Amino acid sequence: MPSHPRFLPVVRATVDELCGTYGLSKEECVGVRLAVDEALANVIRHAYKNRHDQAIEFKCIVNDQQMEFTLIDQGEPPDLTKICAGPMDDVALSGRGTHLIKAVMDEMSYTQVSEGNQLKLVKRLHALKAIADGGNPGIVPDSK
Repeated sequence: MPSHPRFLPVVRATVDELCGTYGLSKEECVGVRLAVDEALANVIRHAYKNRHDQAIEFKCIVNDQQMEFTLIDQGEPPDLTKICAGPMDDVALSGRGTHLIKAVMDEMSYTQVSEGNQLKLVKRLHALKAIADGGNPGIVPDSK
């Protein structure tokens, strides 16, 4: 996807729909959507210094156990010593997004790969299967 903020609503809508399909609660859907949105915004803002003509590779792999979102960019690598370095407080304006991501997602990892900077976000699923077969993962069938 291009590194332009106008594509963020498309990703938010897609992530929200995906979360609902895989049985996450409304609150969990909002959290995952915000975490992915913040991660993409950080790539645009920090790695690409607000340049909107760059590429972000965005992948999502879902199975019955987890959702895995992978972002790869070729921008400036993050300074890992500064990410979530200090506690979140009422005064600090920066760093809140990464704290949010860590609070919402079950796993978060940065890695340098041959393609550039890679961020993986993982959310474990409590529902065992999607609504793809017409069922609702939030409803347990009657045992009668």
